[in-house]
Amino acid sequence: MSSLIKVVQPNSEPVALFEAQLHLRLDTEGSPATHPDDFLVENLISAARENAEQYTNLTISPCTYQMQTVVDKDYVSLQTFPVTSVASVTYVDGDGVTQTVAPSTYTINNYYRPSRLYFTGAIPPNEVTIQFTAGYTDRQNINNFPTPSSVVAAILLMIGNLYENRETVSSIESFERPQSAIYLLTPHRINMGM
Repeated sequence: MSSLIKVVQPNSEPVALFEAQLHLRLDTEGSPATHPDDFLVENLISAARENAEQYTNLTISPCTYQMQTVVDKDYVSLQTFPVTSVASVTYVDGDGVTQTVAPSTYTINNYYRPSRLYFTGAIPPNEVTIQFTAGYTDRQNINNFPTPSSVVAAILLMIGNLYENRETVSSIESFERPQSAIYLLTPHRINMGM
């Protein structure tokens, strides 16, 4: 059994406020361009990204996770994609002392979805705690997992839907992901999401 929790939340979003303003066709004023609904739109950006992450099991905005799991083979599935770095792998030995696994004895493999941590040396004998960073980079950095354009487009579609349907409604359809967003996100799903 594995547990995975976010220990450091994202500090950036895959969609900038100005992109969402353009998508929503908001009339902005001043420099920088502002709109009275900017605070709402920023919250909708985060909500849409979180929803896309839940649906796909991807980590779209970079954050730090901590995972506890039992190692029963030469790798551990890290339950998300893409993993960009591992800060530490530790376990408690038979004497109750926390031991740190040498970074030279494991490697990240992002050819699989979800990403895997492979042990190239001895496999830790007990439950391990892995702290790692995962997430796409901005779309300008093509060398380190840039956010796929289809994921960005899906997030924009969800922002538009949330912006137009921000009040309580009587129909469940208003709460669903737009069908076009589902179409864009489905090829990216790992472990079938939720």
